[in-house]
Amino acid sequence: MTQIVFQPGGDCLQAFNNDAIIVAGILGLVVMRAPEDDADMVGVPIHAQAETFGALQVAGYKPHLIEKPEAFDEVWRRTHADFRGLVDGRRTLMVFRHDGPALVSLDDLTPAEIARLYPRNEL
Repeated sequence: MTQIVFQPGGDCLQAFNNDAIIVAGILGLVVMRAPEDDADMVGVPIHAQAETFGALQVAGYKPHLIEKPEAFDEVWRRTHADFRGLVDGRRTLMVFRHDGPALVSLDDLTPAEIARLYPRNEL
């Protein structure tokens, strides 16, 4: 099973990039663009989590809800040492944005960047 990653965002669960396209196709939703980094995005209401996750499981996917602390720890752990370090005591990564590479504190990653960098488990 391929993992689909969701993140809480207000009163919705959000999926980004390829995950968003898969979720939209299965649930018949419209893919939007995340304004902060121009990434594909889809949201489902939190109250529909059980139905959404059930539909994804029936379709052969494993939905996974991540919270920021877990996401930050996994992204940090899985990023090669050449692309991470401490800057002023803060965990910082090199990420590639529209205007090129940038050093970004983990706390300043956008949800779409977290989704892109979060490791996927093929089950």
